[in-house]
Amino acid sequence: MRWLAAAVLVLLACSAAADDLERKAEVFRLRLERRHLSQEGLLLYRVDLRTVKQDLAEGSYPVLADGPTFNGLFAAGACARAEATTGSRQARAKAEAWQGLDGLELLMKVTGSPGLLARSARRTAPRGDASEWHEAKGELAGWWWRGDVSQDQYANGLVPAVGLCRRLFPERARRLAVAAATHLVAHDYQLTDPDGKRTTYGDLSWHSGLGWNAIAQLTSYAVMSLAADLDPDPRWAAERDKLRDRYRVPARARFTNARIFGVTGHSNDLMAFDLYRVLVPLALETHDPALADLRAGLWRSWLRVRPDGNAYLTLVFCELEPDACGPELLAGVRADLAAFPLEKRKVAPPAELAALPRRWLPGRKWRDLARDVVPMRLRPASSLEWKSSPYRVSETSDPNTEYTGVDYLIAWWLYDAVCAKRTDCGGEEQ
Repeated sequence: MRWLAAAVLVLLACSAAADDLERKAEVFRLRLERRHLSQEGLLLYRVDLRTVKQDLAEGSYPVLADGPTFNGLFAAGACARAEATTGSRQARAKAEAWQGLDGLELLMKVTGSPGLLARSARRTAPRGDASEWHEAKGELAGWWWRGDVSQDQYANGLVPAVGLCRRLFPERARRLAVAAATHLVAHDYQLTDPDGKRTTYGDLSWHSGLGWNAIAQLTSYAVMSLAADLDPDPRWAAERDKLRDRYRVPARARFTNARIFGVTGHSNDLMAFDLYRVLVPLALETHDPALADLRAGLWRSWLRVRPDGNAYLTLVFCELEPDACGPELLAGVRADLAAFPLEKRKVAPPAELAALPRRWLPGRKWRDLARDVVPMRLRPASSLEWKSSPYRVSETSDPNTEYTGVDYLIAWWLYDAVCAKRTDCGGEEQ
């Protein structure tokens, strides 16, 4: 009977570990509700603690640049959570997903251009430089919105929200997908502001980046694939097939996250995995001939990011390729979630961080980087951990600035769902 007693102890230890992670998620969730979610469903990922109460009451929301990413990831994560749970947890997840979609829809509606997302929106005129801000007209007259949206907000925001919420909220997902697809077709696959100018990083065509910008191309392929799946209009399938067969978009997507001497844009890693998280299952369901190319792209991306130990990207890979995901990967994820700091303010970094050996070659924007992956507990606060460099060592200190913990939530929800289908998520937290 010793083996039975040992098994019981392991199960109890696993349950206790999961409880600790869920308690942390609850802290982040309550903080998000109180300080980072507007009454309209906008997810305010960075707030000033001195003014946040007044800002929420007046609608003078922070001047943000990445709103659709956070609204989309929150909605997508909550939809996936709802499909993986039952009872009160499922009900709460559905309600959270609904709020996230509310905000994403507002960010599209406020521009007055169907399919075009705003970077952020507010109910009062912006302070300071208003060069990229526009006053809304029509139904949302009186609102202001920030233009010059980029591919990031579609790859990390709209695509995951539509892809992961399409079963729970098919009509809302259909409207978002069709609007985005209509905008792309009407503007030759260019994200175009109302003044008729393409946004700075809004080339989503097959020749984006002289044909090398695989992220942009996969983003448009995902939009067309989702529209084709959700809407009966045959032109969306025709556009998808053209991107696949004539322009070979999935087959050419080999540089979704290229690295040169270790220098890379980690936000590209997040975009690649958010796209593959939607595209691979969708291709399986629809028998898309691009499936083999999409899986090959996922594997290429995974081999590049695996040394970084990014918990969210690891979980996406484990969700899509469970047979290739060993228990050591999930143990690393669990350890990072356990070490994920509850403090999301831009406080002064610990002294240990300054002592870490540095790389001789700086990273993007000439920022210092550690030679090895920085332990989770030492990393400077980030608006979204999973798109930030795990080697970062410097950050300006501003304790009045607080980020939301949606990055922890989407990772914990996915970890819980992945582990519900496995028997090897046990072990002690490290």
